[in-house]
Amino acid sequence: MDEQERVETKKIISEKNIAESTIPIHVLFDRDTLASSGRNQIPDVMIVDIDHQDILIVERVKSVFPRAEILVLTNNCDVRMVRSCFRQGAVGYMLKKTCLQSLKNAITMTLGNGSFISPFVNRALIEQAFSAKQSENLLTARELQIANGIIEGLSYKMIAQKYAISLDTVRIYIKRIYRKFQINSKGELIAQLTA
Repeated sequence: MDEQERVETKKIISEKNIAESTIPIHVLFDRDTLASSGRNQIPDVMIVDIDHQDILIVERVKSVFPRAEILVLTNNCDVRMVRSCFRQGAVGYMLKKTCLQSLKNAITMTLGNGSFISPFVNRALIEQAFSAKQSENLLTARELQIANGIIEGLSYKMIAQKYAISLDTVRIYIKRIYRKFQINSKGELIAQLTA
């Protein structure tokens, strides 16, 4: 976080904590104090700002504090980034512009074994899932089997063996699938169907 965001976050936490003190919330450390005091205290919830960070920051934080629940705070609402953070161990995802005032609620929800996801991010995830479903509807049952084989990491030969068809038949289905989706590679197919 930049200095202004850090000050704003601390202010919101302390104001909300004083006004609605059901669960005490304290800022144990931030970037400036991490080296000196962070390792001596074990947080229940960590708010991790991923802006201008290495993409694996959530995984690294989770390895240092495995019991801590991680809320991501960012300006990035790219669905691939959201999914990546969840795969690395985050349980919540908040956009700075829209959810900073909901920080206390997000922390409380996380402590209660819930997850807080910004409404804009939630909508993007829903739209992406709907889009992936529409893509699946373009395929025949056999094409969908072949595509799922690719997603599972099977080679063309393994797909042919799995479905008792020839290798050339698998190639024909792959070409049809690529044509329907207007793509040219396995990576694009995986992105299209797992989005």
